[in-house]
Amino acid sequence: MHRRSLSIRLTCFGKTDVGRRRELNEDTFYYSDRDGFAVVADGMGGRDFGEVASSLCVSTLNKSFKKYFPATIRGHAMQDDDIIANVVEQTLDTWVRDMNVVVYEFGTIDTRYREMGTTLALVFHQEDFIAVAHVGDSRVYRVRAGMIEQVTEDHSFVNAQLRAGLITEEEALHSQHKNIITRAIGTRAAVKADVAVHPAEAGDIYLICSDGLSDLVEGHEMLDTLRQEEMDLERGVQALIDLANARGGKDNITVVLCRLDADDPESHQAA
Repeated sequence: MHRRSLSIRLTCFGKTDVGRRRELNEDTFYYSDRDGFAVVADGMGGRDFGEVASSLCVSTLNKSFKKYFPATIRGHAMQDDDIIANVVEQTLDTWVRDMNVVVYEFGTIDTRYREMGTTLALVFHQEDFIAVAHVGDSRVYRVRAGMIEQVTEDHSFVNAQLRAGLITEEEALHSQHKNIITRAIGTRAAVKADVAVHPAEAGDIYLICSDGLSDLVEGHEMLDTLRQEEMDLERGVQALIDLANARGGKDNITVVLCRLDADDPESHQAA
């Protein structure tokens, strides 16, 4: 007897906004439903140099996925072989290291670009798992079963203080040092990304954002906003950007929403 199998597909929508106080937008984002990934990069360095770093980061990563993703592991599930998830983790880790070299060496060509850098937050979906990679303080949240959870941990001075018990969460929210990043792409010759694998469940929504959103909107408020928009990706993205702008829009705001939907392959065959 033939057993029907259900797969999971990724659907994304994203948008970036300059905010209310900046003249330039140094954020860059990209997503591909077909390739199963989405990325947000928040550039640093002033003038247009932050935009150079973030766009270079995203374009390099996009090229890696399209040209160099191992064809031998694509389409394989974690439940079939744990090694698959490990290979994906190692691949993303290597790509981030290589990407860092590209951005860093670009900065050595011209002294104007020497101080530029960028954060990175990435979600990649394959079959029954999600891989999340990040550097810096751009964040990834997961909405599951009516709850929201931050699945990345900021690489920032304030978060290091918080983890050490030197300040409270309330003090962290209002700290003057919130924008001090302890890890970024391109600012040093080498960098280490945090890469983790999570089981994928149909109905999950992953929210990727720059700190232009997360500095002004708390996680539970993001969830409330998505509920008000009935979890619609396009409306949800716009509502979150509007909320951040309504609270001052002090930085560039970038939001990408990725939803995991159950997909029955046999329904496509029958169509």
